[in-house]
Amino acid sequence: MANIDRKEIKKNAKLNLKRNYWVCVIVTFITVVLLGGGYYYNKKNIQYNVQNSDIIQNNDFVETNYNSSNSDLINELIDNIIKRTNDNNNEALEKKEEFEQKYNKGILSGAINQLTGQKITIGFLNSVNILLSDNNIHGFILSLIFTILSIVFFFLIKNVIVIGKIRFFLEERRYNAKIGTILFPYKIKKTLHYAWILFCKYVFQALWSLTIIGGVIKSYEYYFIPYVLAENPEINRKQAFRLSKELTRKLKWKIFLLDLSLLGWDLLALVTLGLVNILFLRPYKECIYAELYMNVKKQKINELSEEDKALLIDSLLDIDEVQTTEYPMDSFIIPEKKTRKWLNIDYKKTYSIQNLILFFFIFSFIGYAYEVMIHIIKDGIFVNRGSLYGPWLPIYGFGGVLILTALKRFREKPFLLFVAAVILCGIVEYTGAWLLETFKHIKYWDYSGYFFNIQGRVCLEGLLVFGLGGCAFTYLLGPLFDNLCNKINPKLKNYICVILVSIIMIDYSYSIAHPNVGEGITDYPE
Repeated sequence: MANIDRKEIKKNAKLNLKRNYWVCVIVTFITVVLLGGGYYYNKKNIQYNVQNSDIIQNNDFVETNYNSSNSDLINELIDNIIKRTNDNNNEALEKKEEFEQKYNKGILSGAINQLTGQKITIGFLNSVNILLSDNNIHGFILSLIFTILSIVFFFLIKNVIVIGKIRFFLEERRYNAKIGTILFPYKIKKTLHYAWILFCKYVFQALWSLTIIGGVIKSYEYYFIPYVLAENPEINRKQAFRLSKELTRKLKWKIFLLDLSLLGWDLLALVTLGLVNILFLRPYKECIYAELYMNVKKQKINELSEEDKALLIDSLLDIDEVQTTEYPMDSFIIPEKKTRKWLNIDYKKTYSIQNLILFFFIFSFIGYAYEVMIHIIKDGIFVNRGSLYGPWLPIYGFGGVLILTALKRFREKPFLLFVAAVILCGIVEYTGAWLLETFKHIKYWDYSGYFFNIQGRVCLEGLLVFGLGGCAFTYLLGPLFDNLCNKINPKLKNYICVILVSIIMIDYSYSIAHPNVGEGITDYPE
């Protein structure tokens, strides 16, 4: 009978994590924090808009709507505790105010990313509410569009990239896994296949959850569906559900106890406002679950039917000895002709001047689109972010390009790259803020009130995110965009670069005399 040795699994998981720590942290940061509903990071510090506040406070009660963030809920809880214990306790009120001022801003306060974490149903209902209550057709259309985009994002990216993350940690157990492994589903052209199976899992789980107890049981019965798909992409929906059911048979309670044994780490992550979660717990859990799957499969394989045995055929994952090489993808069951070559990631490459120019605009646009979408989803309005008028935020572009060029020597050492990226991004952001404040007398962001901030221009938690983001640029986004840019005809690429540089120079020239300012750009509450 199969058994789960929790101590042994955790021990092996820690060894796997220790061997490749920073790469594991970067992978979980990319797939969990950025894509999986991570932290809401609004560096422009306009979270608390009085007119559009998520919390409506009266003297007698605090009402929270569906858009409330974790920090809102924490504030509500503190309010209720204080009112019930002693409304006239000035010392308690001062501690509450100190807590709010110190922890209610930034990613580490646990405010959930509304772009990737917002419930689809709530997003749709919010769209209808905007139309009915405010008769705001423009806001309704914007909200509905981004609700639809959220649905697409959820099923084709957020759900599917989970398979890539799992594939990475399965390989990482015994090999030097590459960060680009998280693109595994897209590389082997199985995006829609995975999306369909995980959509079915999502629906079945939701239906079983209506029975409460059945939902808990089925959550553990479906536990290994993503893992069997990561091992063999040719498995269909019925096979994936059947294999997961067989692998978890008589083990659901023991898997639950394994999850329960990690509760102490979860509490520590909560106390540290998410820092332990990012830097240890998330990657540690992924290593544990990968070890768990391989452990259970090894014990259960002889209990499976011959048909099911033939489905779990990646013997290269089952080896006992740790290898110093990468997983031999040439031996993988997917024929090479079915893979997308442009998704092969080589982070050691040198980038051409033309591609670096395109990277600058790509990163600048990504930063711009991210901040614009936050405002559309949160407030239902379009805000043209930044000091320029075009669709770009150059600070993102400069930071990304500098990381790819100036920090090339650190690419083989992820920890040093992370530290160097933190320092470099800190210099870029602080210098940008100083220049704008000194010569234009305008603040486009203010970190006052954030932990370990320097004159409100930079803060520790923001720099930690930039450091991890810099690693993502180096090991994933840079090589990926380089492959795409290399597909463009060289002559056409030169024309595109000249046109883009000319347009942004015109934008710069005009913005020097007429900087982009206004509500949501430079106007925000203290």
